[in-house]
Amino acid sequence: MRNNGPIAIIGGYDQIAKSFFFKLKKINVNTIFINVNSNINNLRNVYNFEIFHLNKILTTLEKHKIKKLLFLGKINRPNFENLKNDGEIEKYIPMLLDSYKKGDGSILSNIIKIFSSKGFKIISPNKVSNVFFFDKHDVNKIEAKEDLVDCNKSIKILNDLSKYDNAQSVVIINGYIIAIEAAEGTDNLLKRTVHVRKNLNQLHKKAGLLIKIPKKGQSKLIDLPVIGLKTLRLVRKANLNGIAIDTMHTIVHNKDKILDYAKNNNLKIYNIRK
Repeated sequence: MRNNGPIAIIGGYDQIAKSFFFKLKKINVNTIFINVNSNINNLRNVYNFEIFHLNKILTTLEKHKIKKLLFLGKINRPNFENLKNDGEIEKYIPMLLDSYKKGDGSILSNIIKIFSSKGFKIISPNKVSNVFFFDKHDVNKIEAKEDLVDCNKSIKILNDLSKYDNAQSVVIINGYIIAIEAAEGTDNLLKRTVHVRKNLNQLHKKAGLLIKIPKKGQSKLIDLPVIGLKTLRLVRKANLNGIAIDTMHTIVHNKDKILDYAKNNNLKIYNIRK
């Protein structure tokens, strides 16, 4: 990472966002975090607002002379029943209400449009730091035919589902769909996979993959897939061969630990990016 001026991270103050924030602060101490989920107290340069407190957010960004924004960390779907006019947000209420009907992806894309229209440059996480992304030397080449079949089928399924602004993850074994991610998230998807495989008397056999990729057509500036050590542990518990991801657009928490765990447990990490 290079010092190109302060950046504001806007999003949920979760583990990956917190790690990113600490890295950025070492480069530029004036970096700030706009936390739009739960209230975080007594942390320097962390500000707590609702996502629709637009006037307060803009004032804070101006105060800190911020021109670059990074959206990171899970952003909870806003509750518009709590929305109050603040001198700015009411200009965008019709657009936000319309996107609310279409899904979270549409809401987040319009949030980016709002800040871009205010003159802010929105930065992708992979343009800021490579510490949180795999490179080509970290991942495996797909050689097993069954893994290639599972990857190709999973990509098609997830791309087809993208029009519903739905899943980023699916588990497929030997061409058969075991589980598709719903609102519960990837960890619970894998826990569900364990139960399904156990009920099918398959859990003793190592097979299949977790495929986790961005939704087709989604902005690569927000809501990127995230994997961590817990993901790999659940993949192992489900007795899968490994995972397949888009390495350029998948954020990795504790990369070195994940690579060590994958190696020690014979888990594959595939890059599905062409």
